[in-house]
Order: sequence, then C-alpha cells, then structure tokens
Amino acid sequence: MWILTEAPKGSAFYDSQSLTGNKALISDTCDTVIHARMQGMEGHRIVAMRGRESFLIGPALARGAEAGIDAQLLDIARQLNAIILS
Repeated sequence: MWILTEAPKGSAFYDSQSLTGNKALISDTCDTVIHARMQGMEGHRIVAMRGRESFLIGPALARGAEAGIDAQLLDIARQLNAIILS
C-alpha cells in the first residue's frame, strides 16, 4: 500500500528550500519512496528512490509561487494501482 505523507525534517526526502510541500509517497511493502525535488525556481522533478538509487519519473512545472504536488503524487499512486486513503 502506498501512503501520501509529508517528509519529516532531517529525512533524506525533506528539502528546506522546497516550495512543493515536502510530500512523499511511501510504500509499506517495498523500500521505494516517490517524492519531488526542486529544480531551480521554475519547477520541480518527481523522482523515485530505492535505497541509494534514484530514478527520474518526470518533470512537473510549478504553478505559481508554491506548487502543491499532492494531486500529481496521487495520480502516480493511481497508476501504480495503489490504495488511496482519504
């Protein structure tokens, strides 16, 4: 099952300069985490990390000064046939 959460301060998925809200999709069945990383002030990219390896899932453009990525991560979760709790 995948869970959408906010990355805690100090974790590898937390970015103090992030305008995307530090959201992350985590799985309770594998060691993969999907999250966003800032790519300059223009936008962010969505990456999956498994151990020390990272995989680019795709770029996503920022929408204004702050770009919430909840909807984009939920769309990825749906594509993975994940269970989404609301």
